[in-house]
Amino acid sequence: MNPAALLDGYRDRSCARQWRGFLRAMAAEFDQALPEEESARLMARIGQRFADAHVLPPVATVEALQASVNAVWADCEWGWAAFEERADQLRIVHAGSPLAVALGQGGGWHHGFLEGAYRHWLRGAGMLAVLDVRHLATADRDVSTFTVARVF
Repeated sequence: MNPAALLDGYRDRSCARQWRGFLRAMAAEFDQALPEEESARLMARIGQRFADAHVLPPVATVEALQASVNAVWADCEWGWAAFEERADQLRIVHAGSPLAVALGQGGGWHHGFLEGAYRHWLRGAGMLAVLDVRHLATADRDVSTFTVARVF
C-alpha cells in the first residue's frame, strides 16, 4: 500500500460515517447562508464553548499548556497540537483534526473552531489583552496553523 492511500484510510476514519452526511449538509448550509467570515466567527464561538466545557488546569509554562491541550484533544480523538515559541509570537500547529473530513472541502472557515478553542484556553492561561489567536493559511488540509501575536 502506498503512503497516500494509507493516509487517506486514516483520514477517512477520523470522522464516523454516521455523522458525515449531517455535518456536510450543515457545512453546505453555512457556505450558502453565511459569508465565510461570519461562518468563521460562528465556528470560533462554538470552539469557545467547547473549550469552556473542557477547562484546563492552571499551568506555569507553554510546555504544560501544550500537554493540557493535547490531553483534551487525545480524549476526544481530535488530533494533537505543537506549540512553538518564537521571538515575536507563539505558533500553534494542530494536526489530525477530523474537521476537513467531517465538513468536506468547503471554505477555510472550519479552522474557526480550533481558533476559538485556543483563544479561550490561552485567555484562561493569562494571555495579554493585546494578543490574539489567528489562523494562518495553509495548503495542507490535515494541519491548521495559528499564530498568537500582538493585535494592531
